[in-house]
Amino acid sequence: EYAEFEQAMANTSAIAGASADDYAKLSAAAREAGKATTFTASEAADALGYMALAGWNVEESTAALTPVLKLAEATQADLATTSDQVTDSMSAMGVGIDDLQGYLDVIVTTTAADLMDAFIGCGGAARAAGMNYKETSTALGILANNGIKGSEAGTALNSMLVRISTKDVAQKAFKDLGVAVYDSSGEMRNMRDILVDLNGAMAGMTQEQKNSYMSAIAGTNYYSQFGYLLDGVKEGVNGSASAWDELAGAIDNSTGALDAMDATATGTLQGALARFQSAISDLKISMVEDFGPYAMQIIDAVALKIPDITAGFSELIQKLPIQEFMNGVGQMAGGVLDFVGKI
Repeated sequence: EYAEFEQAMANTSAIAGASADDYAKLSAAAREAGKATTFTASEAADALGYMALAGWNVEESTAALTPVLKLAEATQADLATTSDQVTDSMSAMGVGIDDLQGYLDVIVTTTAADLMDAFIGCGGAARAAGMNYKETSTALGILANNGIKGSEAGTALNSMLVRISTKDVAQKAFKDLGVAVYDSSGEMRNMRDILVDLNGAMAGMTQEQKNSYMSAIAGTNYYSQFGYLLDGVKEGVNGSASAWDELAGAIDNSTGALDAMDATATGTLQGALARFQSAISDLKISMVEDFGPYAMQIIDAVALKIPDITAGFSELIQKLPIQEFMNGVGQMAGGVLDFVGKI
């Protein structure tokens, strides 16, 4: 157990280029997370390695460790995959470590892995359009409710945002409809407001006319997905909130969602047993950590003597009458075969 943890920490430290002080911080964080979650200290150390690969420094990684472990616990997902998705999607959306908890609370309001994959696909375009992760989550949630999820949703939203903000044919369609994409300061308007204005501008048109404008704005490959967004901002029956507003409200009120989901997912006998095993794992590491360096010295010292032992063994084998022995065995086997043949 100690050897596994030590190797995991060595790998993480090598990736992070950690100093002795950094190593101590990383090790303490991994040990603490191992005692507090269903993951062992070694698994926590591996998670720190994934974060280091993403370019996070020691302070960022240690601060993010427990929330990321909780996300993997809550969603019952692979830790390595979860760590990669968190770091990659936060980078794509420009989310800083200070907003990690709020970001993860939003993530678990839907299928976390799908939403993070979608962020990775559309993060650059969303940021260029001035959309934060909450507004982007709402748009992706509308698509998900219509069966467009994960990287497919990210690709679709990315294409739509690029066309809306850069394509001449889309700009002409907006101008013809009298809908502004940018405000007076040149910043892109809120996506919800743009969609609401488009619905108003196209009210009373035939479906053929609407499809033509949607195709010009979103492209022939994604005009149907754009239609889902337009439907999403329409009021419900008897003036009830639109699907967009309901999703946005749930996202705005998602504080504490990760902790609640994690407590539910791990508040079981299996979760208790996993935490118990993690605590035992930490106990084993504690029992060996002071002796470990001496054990390494002893093993290395013995390893240095192995070539001498090997040479001595080879010399011994050469002195033994192996050939005579094998000749005797061969003669005996021949006699047995002759006897069997006669029978």
